[in-house]
Amino acid sequence: MTDQSSVTEAVRARRAETPAAEGPPAFGASVLAVIALAWLAAMMWSSHAEITSGEGTLAITSAAMSLPTVISAGLVAGAAASLAVGHLLRRLRTPLRFAASVGAGLAVGVIAALVVISSYGGGEASTVLAGTLAAAVTAGGALAAVRARAVAGAIVAAGLVVFAVEQVLDNFQPHLMSLYGSKDDPSSRLSASGWSALTIAVCTGLAAGLVAYFYLRRAARRAGEEAVAPKWPAYAIAGAGPGLLLGAAEFIIRTLGADVLALAGSVSEADATAQQMMDSSRVNNALVVLFVGAIVAIIMFGRTMPKRTA
Repeated sequence: MTDQSSVTEAVRARRAETPAAEGPPAFGASVLAVIALAWLAAMMWSSHAEITSGEGTLAITSAAMSLPTVISAGLVAGAAASLAVGHLLRRLRTPLRFAASVGAGLAVGVIAALVVISSYGGGEASTVLAGTLAAAVTAGGALAAVRARAVAGAIVAAGLVVFAVEQVLDNFQPHLMSLYGSKDDPSSRLSASGWSALTIAVCTGLAAGLVAYFYLRRAARRAGEEAVAPKWPAYAIAGAGPGLLLGAAEFIIRTLGADVLALAGSVSEADATAQQMMDSSRVNNALVVLFVGAIVAIIMFGRTMPKRTA
């Protein structure tokens, strides 16, 4: 009897160590990678059109404005590529799988940098953008090369939804500005702009938390009894993940891309003021998405907990 119990415990322990215990990606790691890479390509194409259409200071300003969207897309694309490779090689030992996942992010980053250098017309702005993008994609690949692949997949999926929601809501920004009382005077426009940005950030944080929650729930169900069910910290991290990625993107922009930001801000006082406002707005947006996403994911997880009977 004792021997049978020992064997049973050993089997359970072995199951807990298998890749299935981490939860396979709910929608397919390869699908997420394709979508993320397509989004990165679209953002690079958009920034290419803006940068190459201007000359001198206009090109530098365009590069500075393109940095946030391109770097954020690069982080998610690197994470998605790393996640896909890690899922394909899930039967390998952890060190080999980790190295391959990081290598996938590095490869995508190098390719993206080469595309920027070869097609953006050269110059300091393009060179800085290429190096910053390569670093961002590689960092995203390293962040996703973890054992908890389901959580990484949830963050990637939620990040892609955040991009989509922001893109859609940006089209309604004039209506939001009017709703919050934007008029001809600068003070009302500034106030309305702040409330509009907060509304968009809250909506994207809500979407991030919901997508992260449903992704992890579906991943746990597909893993079956062999999987260790994710606890509330996993849901909190997944919900906060897109905000963390936006914060990481901001850190990369302000360090590796600092030269482009400084050049863009040195054009005129108006450009410097606008640059400072955009920097502050991005930080606030990342914080709101982070906290709202985490809170929503935790609340949704809490609703699935069994109720205590008196």
